[in-house]
Amino acid sequence: MKREFGFCRPLVVLLALAAAPARAADAAPKAVAQTQQTVPGDEIFGFTSPSDIGQPGDTGFASENDGRLGKRDGRYSALNQKFEFSRAIAGNWWIAGSFFLAHNHSVNVTGVADIGRSNFDGLSFEIAHKIIERGAGNPFAVTLSVEPRWSRVDGASGLGANAYGATFKLFTDAAVIPGKLYWGGNIQFTAQNAQDPNSPGDHIPGSTLLLSSALAWQASSNLFLGAEARYFTTFDSAFGAHPNGHALYIGPTLMWKITDKIGLNVTYQPQILGHSAANNNLRLDLDNFERAQFRLKLAAQF
Repeated sequence: MKREFGFCRPLVVLLALAAAPARAADAAPKAVAQTQQTVPGDEIFGFTSPSDIGQPGDTGFASENDGRLGKRDGRYSALNQKFEFSRAIAGNWWIAGSFFLAHNHSVNVTGVADIGRSNFDGLSFEIAHKIIERGAGNPFAVTLSVEPRWSRVDGASGLGANAYGATFKLFTDAAVIPGKLYWGGNIQFTAQNAQDPNSPGDHIPGSTLLLSSALAWQASSNLFLGAEARYFTTFDSAFGAHPNGHALYIGPTLMWKITDKIGLNVTYQPQILGHSAANNNLRLDLDNFERAQFRLKLAAQF
């Protein structure tokens, strides 16, 4: 039976953040049109990625630590570590290779086995291409990317389960107030086919749609403060049909440029709205998602 998830309410928050650049651009004097082209290429937005891919020859390393905390009951935590090596190449192309570690801990969580373990969690390859450049009449830049991924650990339970999938991404950003306030937005769609961790002979298709919108204020030459909203919908098919649930996360962001080449990105975001098909009378979706998510990312350019 088809269920309604009330998508409109959480999307209002995302649309309000997304509308901010357009409102500010309308109000800004035409004299700043040229300076409006500049948006820092660092990870200034939290989870949301910027459109910049760097100059040909730029080489980078990033240690990305994404954590998830809390279920309906018991004690639950998960940390996914991504170690990424990247390089910008000619013609607005960027490539990266990554390996992953997974750390899972759960005690007395309904539907999740008690576990405490760390494992190697597979590999990925990503290729990105900037398709729209900023210009005098266009404050927005747009980059597309695809990241095929092999994983070895079920993200929810922490049990071993091979999965193969790919994430298709769109990154865009703009200067709201040149030199001070910036906006970024992402759309990501992930499709995968995974082993059932409780029955390895069976495979489970699934997909997730993520919409994010963020604002970052440049408080100083090396400090950015902001806010971010992320809206997830998960499906029980690889093609985005039959939603299982949705969740909206909102929280503060911080990016500290330790040096010109090294930056630290931090954000903590609780789930403020959600709905699960399995428990449609409850306020949050803690079947498919967690009470809170956070990120600590250290990125360096060479």
